[in-house]
Amino acid sequence: MKILLINNYHFLRDGAARAYFSMAEILEDHGHEVAFFSTKNDKNIPTKWDKYFVNAPDFSNPSLGFFDKIKIIGNIFYNWQAKNNLKKIIKEFKPDIAHLHNIYHHISPSIISVLKKNKIKMAMTLHDYKLVCPNYNLFIRGKIWEGSGPDKYWRCVTDKCVKNSYLKSLVCTGEAYWHKALGVYKKIDGFISPSYFLIKKFKEFGFKEKINYLPNPFIWEKKNFSAEMSEKYILYYGRLSEEKGVGDLLAAHAKLPEKLKLKIVGAGPLADSLKLEVARKKILGVDFLGHLENESLQKIIARAEFVVVPSRWYENAPYSVIESLALGKIVLASRLGGLVELIKDGQNGFSFEAGNINDLVSKMRYLIDHPELKEKIKPVAIASVEINSPVEYYLRLMEIYKKII
Repeated sequence: MKILLINNYHFLRDGAARAYFSMAEILEDHGHEVAFFSTKNDKNIPTKWDKYFVNAPDFSNPSLGFFDKIKIIGNIFYNWQAKNNLKKIIKEFKPDIAHLHNIYHHISPSIISVLKKNKIKMAMTLHDYKLVCPNYNLFIRGKIWEGSGPDKYWRCVTDKCVKNSYLKSLVCTGEAYWHKALGVYKKIDGFISPSYFLIKKFKEFGFKEKINYLPNPFIWEKKNFSAEMSEKYILYYGRLSEEKGVGDLLAAHAKLPEKLKLKIVGAGPLADSLKLEVARKKILGVDFLGHLENESLQKIIARAEFVVVPSRWYENAPYSVIESLALGKIVLASRLGGLVELIKDGQNGFSFEAGNINDLVSKMRYLIDHPELKEKIKPVAIASVEINSPVEYYLRLMEIYKKII
């Protein structure tokens, strides 16, 4: 089978990109042909298909002129370059099915009509809430926000739901109404969600299409990182942004009566402000390690006492949890969204009330005082992510593809 994989990014920027690349590896291992369609970027992983990739919008460039901004806004609604370049890759590759991941704002849904016209069946994995809300993570100004649904996109403008900006909110609201009016996403033949929570939330927002449940694929080499470290530490790794709740973790760590070092791995818009907060409040024992990946990251995870996921938004199925469990780690996660499905309290990890610093301190204190839990929970943690294994993922994906085709 020839499968065309489509995603905004062709480098390991986020969980959607990781699922996109893992899917490609699994499909190729089972003898399928895979082609890619994405945007141009210096960080891209090389592929022969990048000759068809489209220009990525530079939203953060302060030197953009008025007409440049208008062009970017136009491409958010309908990207003609993506549409035309996709026609070329279809002509060369002749896919049997296209599998879409995140396409909004960069590639845009303009490609859906091209695929439909060429009678190519489409599957789409949902990684966030963009199809039902102009705010893709349902989170604004430190709180969960669900004001736009169902069919109340206009409230995004009045509540400044996109980056606390009337203009950006207006653009994204217009985009939502435009794509709804065109019915572009109704042309998708099958939707996939890696969490039951996202399926439930989409239904609450009035989404009528059937969504298949399929956990994200996870590929890993089982290596032994068991060598003891000279120090014991708690670990957070992931994006350093408001919705991830890293500030809550810092506040909780500062209240621990017995100091266990906290290592923070990752990058993001709050990196500098979090470091300043640690310095200003004189919070001891916090190390910011920046971005790590592959074996360097796995070593840090494997040697941690436990991993904390303090998210304040409705996580879908984060790889930070899946990877930690696969390495046999205790995960302490907030009780929100898809995290509740991944973490069974007291079995493969522990949970706390999102945003409740005292509850987080209490659970961290409990894990510090009961180090014997590490070995007890380790086999249960590993077993809990077997559903994400390449073999299990492939078999279930093929079932969905057969229904679609």
